Amino acid sequence: MNRRHFIASTTGALTASLFPVAASNAKPKTVWGIAELWQWLYERQQTSGHDSADCLQAHLDHGIRHVMWALGRSTLDYHSALPTSTMYAGDTRPETKVIGDSFRQECSLRAALAFAEKNGMVIYGRLGMNRHYGDSLGGGLRSKYIAAHPEWMERHRGGQVDGTKVSFAVPEYRAERIAVLMEVAQIGAHGLCLDFCRQPPIARYHPQILDPWLKAGRDDPRKMTVGSPEFLAWAQHRADFVNLFMRDLRAQLRELEQTTKRKVPVMVRIPEATLDLNLMEGFDLRTWLKEGWVDEIALDPLWIWDFDYPDTARPYVELARAHGVKLHGGANTVTGKGVTANARAFLERIARNYDEGVDGIALFQTDAALLDPALKTLLGPLFPHLADATAVSEQLSAARKNQLQMSDGERHFGLDNHSLLPQLGRAPRLSLETL
Repeated sequence: MNRRHFIASTTGALTASLFPVAASNAKPKTVWGIAELWQWLYERQQTSGHDSADCLQAHLDHGIRHVMWALGRSTLDYHSALPTSTMYAGDTRPETKVIGDSFRQECSLRAALAFAEKNGMVIYGRLGMNRHYGDSLGGGLRSKYIAAHPEWMERHRGGQVDGTKVSFAVPEYRAERIAVLMEVAQIGAHGLCLDFCRQPPIARYHPQILDPWLKAGRDDPRKMTVGSPEFLAWAQHRADFVNLFMRDLRAQLRELEQTTKRKVPVMVRIPEATLDLNLMEGFDLRTWLKEGWVDEIALDPLWIWDFDYPDTARPYVELARAHGVKLHGGANTVTGKGVTANARAFLERIARNYDEGVDGIALFQTDAALLDPALKTLLGPLFPHLADATAVSEQLSAARKNQLQMSDGERHFGLDNHSLLPQLGRAPRLSLETL
């Protein structure tokens, strides 16, 4: 997580021209901010003593009342009583000291929930489900519990250890993730966001996945053609270990709901791709919905594979409607290498999602967008109107008139900033054959 540098040109005149907005009779869309206090503090390089409230107030000031609030990834961002948890305290970068100071001073989750209670906001605790970073930066981003068990780490197709991911075939890991989420639910989060976009694939070739398959006399998946019917059967097998986690989490939450008489919705955040590619990444969305383990889905346009992404939510809309769950499209509010922030591209992505029938939009890294002056100037005027699909359509029409053509770098604004876009100078896409 390095400092992000944003490029914005000719944006002030464009955003100023996107209004007026007509009233819409359509059902309002839910606008979710996805906020990381970690990044907010990294960018600000100072703590106020009430940083969670500051970050949420910035969202509230821009009409964003629903927030997926970061709990952490491997280390945690809030005060946990779990013996298996490690709170982030900073790493070898001097600029991370302020983050550790803030986290120690105030529980970011409890402070966020207190602010939300006073201001009518909705807070879902968002956990990065399988992002453990390895021993870089002095190991400061990795929990001590995970670091103590290198045998739990996933394996690449060629057998090499993947030091950034733990296998869901390991019961202790499933239990650790569930314990965090249950603690967050008990603290009082209004819902849970299981963020699987950090970082797919989440199920690979760990011995506890591979050995039972081979012992059953099945063909070696490492020699299969990725995407073939045989490989999809293998993908289903390894995704079944993630399904165990999903099943057990939902069962424990139902017990808590019966005790507290309070519903705790479960949202999953997954890449917007195809259902089969999701399965190969470890996400068996069809089963999750069929079994009633999930209440909401948030999509993320994360393009990392050497694959022609269809760039549509339609298959997910159809599946969500069939099972009566909410679906939110996704758009990023920050840039990556080679990408230029652009209002038209941002609105094109949101309008496409709305036209396809999603219930709302999930905006990634709104903390940074509300801090960076250029992004705030560009996107800030748009945020309060995104719940109105008609307003978005009108804003987009104005943006198209103001800018007839977009550059390649502008056109890709809105994709997850971890997307691999070699045409813009980023690293090459990952080969599907490594799945």
